[in-house]
Amino acid sequence: MANLHGVETIELTSGTVAVTTIQTAIIGLVGTAPDASVGIPAAGAVGTPILDNVVEFSATLLGRAGNVVVVEAVAGVPDAENPAEVETTAVWNATGLTLTITLGCDESGKLTATPADVVDAVGAVADVKVTAKGSGSGTVTPFSLQLSGGEDEPFPLNTPVAIVGTTMLSRLGDKGTLKQALTEINDQRNALTVVVRVAENADAQNAEKQRAAVLVGIGALSSAKSVTTYQPRIVIAPGFSEDDAVGKALETVAGKLRAVAYVDCAAGATLQEVVQRRQSYGMRTELLRPRVQVSNADGQLVYRPYSAFAAGLRARIDFEKGWWWSKSNQDINNILGVEQIDEFILGDENCDANLLNMQNVSTIIRRAGFKHWGNRLCGTDPQWRFESVRRTADVIEDSIQETMLEYVDRPLDRENADDIIGTINAYMRQLVGLGAIFGGRAWLDEELNTAESMAAGVLYINYDFGPKSPTELISLRVRVNNNYALEEMLAA
Repeated sequence: MANLHGVETIELTSGTVAVTTIQTAIIGLVGTAPDASVGIPAAGAVGTPILDNVVEFSATLLGRAGNVVVVEAVAGVPDAENPAEVETTAVWNATGLTLTITLGCDESGKLTATPADVVDAVGAVADVKVTAKGSGSGTVTPFSLQLSGGEDEPFPLNTPVAIVGTTMLSRLGDKGTLKQALTEINDQRNALTVVVRVAENADAQNAEKQRAAVLVGIGALSSAKSVTTYQPRIVIAPGFSEDDAVGKALETVAGKLRAVAYVDCAAGATLQEVVQRRQSYGMRTELLRPRVQVSNADGQLVYRPYSAFAAGLRARIDFEKGWWWSKSNQDINNILGVEQIDEFILGDENCDANLLNMQNVSTIIRRAGFKHWGNRLCGTDPQWRFESVRRTADVIEDSIQETMLEYVDRPLDRENADDIIGTINAYMRQLVGLGAIFGGRAWLDEELNTAESMAAGVLYINYDFGPKSPTELISLRVRVNNNYALEEMLAA
């Protein structure tokens, strides 16, 4: 029975919702940067140079945690009954993160504490999280100061960090592989990149330790979404993926993330070696050959792994054309040459480039610039080996799966089922309109949806879609027709 005399409005939550396509052009990058910036400690200063009483305080712990530290100074007070000089002392409150300094004074209460006295007092406190610096001869007066300016380490080891563009490049330093790889990615497109910095092994002879460090970093990519809210869709480790242990680790994490791994070939690898190596990888790995020539920061021409360029190219194609496009036959920016020239003769089945492509290995050809040449992952399925098809499926499946969370825990009835089916069908129509797929639809599974499954709270819905394979071959059929000559003669 109604308890309201009048009109009320109730917002209903049933009905279809729009499916938001996941971000596809997110790169997961693992590498080294031994001279990357460390955290900045919080700091603050009191006094003035004119009075020669400047004291500088700094938190001993790096990062933003020091921004809550408070330093306060109070005037010492001589004992009323037995006046005597008061020494400068300090007390650290670990719970409140507060350093309290009692400033020294003479028998009359006149302050006598100098910056050096304050420094000595702070230095005498056990387990204090603040350091002090000052050498002036002026008198320090009471103050209250909260430290500020502390910044966390921008690229902590084995921790995913999301960056875009070039603003953070300077924080990586000049050594290691990360800065150069990010530069190469950004040469193609300022793509959002999840960076995992790993330790660099100083002993170049100990490859096992370096491999182990890289493997730990690759494993950290699995937590990228939890840490950064971004899930990599292309995973690379330039300078390290020539190692099969690293390549397989990239492939493994790519499977967990619904991503594609770009794996480099070793410098000078022969066609036979590359084709043989390809057989070790599966449906989520693209094998890349050769290395590319670029100009480094010193102006020297060097050969670099191709994977960072390929990842940036993939991101650029996603933005400019769409994630359903192949990156094959697309221009690669800012490379000067290749380490090995894979012969390319259009229409020749036995040229190097075609032999590699038919063995599911991608290469680079020179044709009005340098172009990526190859559509295939290392698997053998006729359609699923195409990278664009694999990524199309990943995008559709993940986008729909994320949206379905909206319908979880609603009453299991026909209304909820119709809303889900309507949502998926609307998304399929949207993708058809974009030119991403040929078509798709959703429907209830008549066999699996039983009274028992519904009682158990399980709803089965099927959907399909028609992906677009890349036009890998255009077969032209030609013949000579002499009737054109006869027609011309008779027309006269």
